[in-house]
Amino acid sequence: MAVLEVYAEIGRDGGCHLFTFDPPGLLSWAASFDEAFAAAPREAAELYRLLEQHGLLSLLAEPWSEDETPEFRVAEEVHGRNKVGDGGTKATFRRDLVAVRPDEIPGFIALMGARRARLLTLKDRIPPEAYHYRSLPHRMTIGEQLRHIAGAEYWYLTRLWDDLPRLPRSEDVWHKLALNRERALSKLAHLTPDEMRATRKVDHQVWSARKLFRRFLYHEKFHTDTIERDLKAWLA
Repeated sequence: MAVLEVYAEIGRDGGCHLFTFDPPGLLSWAASFDEAFAAAPREAAELYRLLEQHGLLSLLAEPWSEDETPEFRVAEEVHGRNKVGDGGTKATFRRDLVAVRPDEIPGFIALMGARRARLLTLKDRIPPEAYHYRSLPHRMTIGEQLRHIAGAEYWYLTRLWDDLPRLPRSEDVWHKLALNRERALSKLAHLTPDEMRATRKVDHQVWSARKLFRRFLYHEKFHTDTIERDLKAWLA
């Protein structure tokens, strides 16, 4: 049976993220480790379909077939003081500090494109009035979540680079997403050897190129999931 290694971040609220590195990103998340682990088979099936659709099954360390479920093995646990149940994350895993190899970058970039393609399917499904929908008082509206995805991509880049050029202002959220992604790819797709292995501590977190790829992919999936959840609630 194929093994899929997962990396658990558990917050002081008991919330849990299960990340993967082969490929990088978020597998599942829930209010507890047990719930996140229980969701792993369903999310692994979704991940398999995404990778297969985009010709990226080679990103799996141990590929499995569509009708199988891999064995999930916890490779590392990080317990933090931050809250994780609502999506917050601050973990740095040992694997984050491994230098990115040049041959890995095209696959990581392609996976970012696959995740973005899923997000873009929402563009024609969100009615204009739904952008202002807020499912709970403490949550962002659908439109705010989309802007947050775009803004976070700039923030992630500032963890490793200073003096990034400012982008033109855009009131259209989909244009804003495209502008920020173009800038991100201009950096991530052209990493120098020094950037592939560099680490940098910013605000008590250690960052690296590998961690950036994981966080970009985590963030896109997390908020695509929450936007789809909120859109379903609005349409109900």
